[in-house]
Amino acid sequence: MNFLRTIQREIVIAILICTLFFFILFMYNVPVQAYAIGISIVIFIMLIYWAVRFTSYKQEQSLQEQNESLKIENQRLRNDFIHYQSEVESYFLMWVHQMKTPITASKLLLEEPDAHAISNVRNEILQIDNYTNLALNYLKLMNQKTDMVFMEVGIDELLRPLIKRYAIQFIHHHTRLHYDKSEAIILTDAKWASIMIEQILNNALKYARGKDVWISFDESSKILSIRDNGVGINASDLPKIFDKGFSGYNGRLSEKSSGIGLYIVNTISKRLGHKVNATSTLNEGSTFTIQFK
Repeated sequence: MNFLRTIQREIVIAILICTLFFFILFMYNVPVQAYAIGISIVIFIMLIYWAVRFTSYKQEQSLQEQNESLKIENQRLRNDFIHYQSEVESYFLMWVHQMKTPITASKLLLEEPDAHAISNVRNEILQIDNYTNLALNYLKLMNQKTDMVFMEVGIDELLRPLIKRYAIQFIHHHTRLHYDKSEAIILTDAKWASIMIEQILNNALKYARGKDVWISFDESSKILSIRDNGVGINASDLPKIFDKGFSGYNGRLSEKSSGIGLYIVNTISKRLGHKVNATSTLNEGSTFTIQFK
């Protein structure tokens, strides 16, 4: 129908020509057979012309559709890039602000170094290292093509290096760790599972200073549990703790919460297929569980 609209003027001209032929032939008493032959020739030529035009029209329409599709895709990619740039800029502005705190604290502590100051500096350097790793992992996760490699790994192989890494903070904050070695084997991406566990352990340490942290693994259900008896989480904050940028009431008090750690945990859990759950009671503590398949 669209094509017919484009050639409607030509159809009118063809009808007018046929009418003019009929009028001239009628005036000169030309036989009807001659008129029919003439009209047939005109119609035949016009049909060939319109067939060629229709083929060209279809090609033009196809090119227009491809062009529109490319415009839409280009706009989508542009919007994705703008969104990505905005996300990266906003995150790193916050990251730089957070990095200033441990760096400034380290400088002040080194002005009058003693045994206690050295312990504090080590703790601040660990914080700097944590923030740096958090930024790198955030950038990697924003790339949807980041590889996930599944293999069998011992749960203790994931936990021991993290416990050793955070031993400084356990000692510094007088936080007691309760962990029984497990020989269980799980199927996961060791690197990303370790990052996920580390963020949960870091949170438990942050809000259970001077108290206790329990780490346990149930072999029958394949559930890793990290529990603390710290400040706990507000009931109103609990449904939103895995949202990007959400720090909640506790985060606003500590001024060290980026709102990215648990977002990274949630993103990794979805990619690996390991469900993460959190329960908490204010002033009693929190429990985070990871369900391995």
